[in-house]
Amino acid sequence: MIFERLYDSDLAQSSFLIGCPDTQKALVVDPRRDLEPYFELAREHGLRITDVAETHIHADFLSGGRELARATGATFWHSAEGDASWQYSGLDALQTKALRDGERIELGRCAIEAVHTPGHTPEHLSFLLYDEERAIAGLTGDFLFVGTLGRPDLIDATGLGENMSEKAAKALYSSVKRAIDRFPHDVPLWPGHGAGSACGKSIGALPNTTLAIELESAAWVPFVQKGDEQGFIQHILAEQPESPTYFRRMKEENRDGFALRDRSARPSRAYPHLIQRALSGDFEVLDLRPRDDFQRAHLKGSLHLPLGSHFATWSGWVLPERKPLLLITGAGTDADRAAETLLRIGQDNVVGFLPFDALPQAELTSQPHVDVSEAHPTWQAEDAIFLDVRGASEWRQGYIPGALHHPLPRLTTELDAIPRKRDLIVYCGSGARAAVATSLLHAHGFTRAKAFDGSMGAWKEADLPVETPQKGARAAE
Repeated sequence: MIFERLYDSDLAQSSFLIGCPDTQKALVVDPRRDLEPYFELAREHGLRITDVAETHIHADFLSGGRELARATGATFWHSAEGDASWQYSGLDALQTKALRDGERIELGRCAIEAVHTPGHTPEHLSFLLYDEERAIAGLTGDFLFVGTLGRPDLIDATGLGENMSEKAAKALYSSVKRAIDRFPHDVPLWPGHGAGSACGKSIGALPNTTLAIELESAAWVPFVQKGDEQGFIQHILAEQPESPTYFRRMKEENRDGFALRDRSARPSRAYPHLIQRALSGDFEVLDLRPRDDFQRAHLKGSLHLPLGSHFATWSGWVLPERKPLLLITGAGTDADRAAETLLRIGQDNVVGFLPFDALPQAELTSQPHVDVSEAHPTWQAEDAIFLDVRGASEWRQGYIPGALHHPLPRLTTELDAIPRKRDLIVYCGSGARAAVATSLLHAHGFTRAKAFDGSMGAWKEADLPVETPQKGARAAE
């Protein structure tokens, strides 16, 4: 068997190519939308991509499964488990087959068996990989991660269900027991996500695990061993991270279909007249340069989304749906990479890019920001409201007394709760998310917002007051 893992560090997402050398058939599981890496791997191993499969309806990225199946003529395999609201649709243009628990995809000597593992989603499948009838590995999708399990709260959190979290957690408990019975305990298990993904809580950094390892060390195990279903449910639902607002759109489009592309999309250099259209609001402007460059000067109304390890996730958090995008690049910044990454979260409409040096000086502005030496006396005098854009788990560990809490993944939907007529000092852990959030606030008319350089890290290093939720927070007027 040929086994290749492709890892997208931006989204902490894994996809897999499995091939049988005898038949030269290859299956791709959970592909992303930039298809060229799969074509290259198939050519390298002398394989034909004959099958494409998905473990479940994804929430954090727009799957490339449909586009890869159409591009190669492969069969698109999808789950037939779950109720009617979790069935795939919009598949008329593809050759498709539905998979149920225990059914197989045959590649020759190699085969993949579906195991229904609901909980993260009702239709979720894991795959056991066989080579000459010997199980040699498992693909667990978003069911089982290194050190933890997939989130059962996302159905409610994305608005695709109501009061479903406990039911989903109960299904997850049953799936764990099923996996203990059906998964070989010593074969490597390859999850669909790694550390940093919002699809799980505190996912480990290793690329794979085994059931034996998880049964020795994972925090959920004692509840299963004691038969404590209710304790398991409470544990797995506690302190889950925020659900980014774009997750709902991803699930709906992955389930129902979307406009498929016929080719890869590489942005071209835009003409200068688009700058005026951008200033008029026709486009969303994404400045890909580092924070220091953006804070010194940027096009008015542009969003600070530096091209780095968090680009895809942060873009999903702050970008409006399907609005045309104009990219601003700097020295060494890669517009191709940005456009490719944006594809993965369904942002296809990149109208082009412009180097920062091409922007007119008269249309530039700077981002106001403060350091701890300015932030502390401002806090003491109560001359500004402090806005915390960190996640809930960070907030629970301590925050600046009196701060408002609006996590960056939900900021676009909570703007009405933020005072417009007060000075705002925006902070996070280090200042990186604060700069993104401040650019978003300025684009929405919160012109009195300033980014806090160093943010909570600098505040704690200076040994300044920190409050915790147990003590209660002062309400900001």
